[in-house]
Amino acid sequence: MNTNRIVLLSSLGAGALLLAGCVTTETGGDSTSSPTAGDALVAGTDYHATGTIPCSMGDGQPTGNWPFGVKREGNGSATVTVTKPDGRTRSIFFENGRAIDADVSQADPGAFSASKQGDLQIVLIGRERYEIPDAVIYGD
Repeated sequence: MNTNRIVLLSSLGAGALLLAGCVTTETGGDSTSSPTAGDALVAGTDYHATGTIPCSMGDGQPTGNWPFGVKREGNGSATVTVTKPDGRTRSIFFENGRAIDADVSQADPGAFSASKQGDLQIVLIGRERYEIPDAVIYGD
């Protein structure tokens, strides 16, 4: 089943409404749940949520919206798997709401680093940049 939520921020003038966004969260008929109460799996996947996040391959490359899936373990622990434009995936690991590591190999140039800006995790792996909102890690 698809659940659509529309977030209304404020009213303008004569009753007009400012529409902040429309978020589609897929939760499936799969009754499997995670340690996070009510966090069902997206139908046909092993993920608790799927969507897109802003990412870049770096060095002048434009930021794009790349697909991700997240497996939540509760208490801010999760694995976010992002699919790059070339089809390869990158998994980023979180504990207590902080990015702590990624599935890097010796072939990956550059180091892993992470910082937090408001409710956004900025993860750098060499030239790659991932912007992961807290909502991905914790759910809504």
